[in-house]
Amino acid sequence: MDIGFALAVLGLALQFTVARFYENKVPPGAPLALLQGIYAVPFQYRALIPLAVRALLQVPTGLSFMWLYAAFDLAAVLALCIVMRGLIFRFAGNRLFAALAALGMFYVLPFNFVHTFWYPSDIPSVLFFALGVFLLMEQKWFWYYPLFLLATFNRETTIYLTLTQIAVSIGTVRRIGLWQHVALQVLIWCLIKGTLWFIYMGNPVVGFGLFENQLWANFEALADWRRLATYLMNFGGIWIPVVIWQHKLAQPFVRRALLVCVVQMLVLGMVGVLDEMRVYGEMIPVIYLALAVLVWQVDGVSKVAGAMQLWLTGAAAGIATELSLEAEPANAAGAQL
Repeated sequence: MDIGFALAVLGLALQFTVARFYENKVPPGAPLALLQGIYAVPFQYRALIPLAVRALLQVPTGLSFMWLYAAFDLAAVLALCIVMRGLIFRFAGNRLFAALAALGMFYVLPFNFVHTFWYPSDIPSVLFFALGVFLLMEQKWFWYYPLFLLATFNRETTIYLTLTQIAVSIGTVRRIGLWQHVALQVLIWCLIKGTLWFIYMGNPVVGFGLFENQLWANFEALADWRRLATYLMNFGGIWIPVVIWQHKLAQPFVRRALLVCVVQMLVLGMVGVLDEMRVYGEMIPVIYLALAVLVWQVDGVSKVAGAMQLWLTGAAAGIATELSLEAEPANAAGAQL
């Protein structure tokens, strides 16, 4: 199963990464300007991947900066699928179901990250959010805070991780401990954003420098049925069954985490472009996890997945036994010689 999962993920990730670079709009001059630190803010504030590419260009790899951007995109997609398999396994407890469900991410990702604008921070932001949710769930603070720091250099949307911690923790953990975590994360976030503002304070400015007011433009976009249809197919439409059946989620953690999706939608209604699907990417892990858990709760799914896993395990054990039996005569002949 692990080998099959790895091969499937690699093939699908390569196809998705190629589509990202050949079917998206790359803002003119943006990839190079981001490396040079002269691109418009707030885009330049999302500095993690451009800085990493700039550092790797000092190594004589022979790769251009666009190839390095593509390598980071590919690595982020591969890691995202592995993390999603771990998240789903955490609730389902079945390796086969977790692997197949994680592959389903390649149905959702193109809706948000193909046929849109390309920016290097987009896919890593989804990976960081999935990892952050996993570490929050496991309460592994030693790893969570370095991740939070790196992810904030990548994109300011790590603040949604803080909101997720609040949503899943209220009433379930000590109040003082929760607000200590929240205060520390807000402090880290403000220090990083303040540092980036200081470094790039002379850059060209888009909107207000931190965001653009899109509220009235989004109201107008609702009247365009094509743009509205694109918006409603956000996340590939998987949000629809999640909204309808979210009350049936047996996992309070997932049900509470979904509340942050509502906050994101309200915020992006004011500062995001309605049908620019890439800006909604951080919530993909939460919504997709909710859908996977709902599917797992359907009567019979766990039994079928369990039976298939046992069959695969038995088949693998049978093949290994046959190979060992075939090898014994050869070993005996070798010993005689």
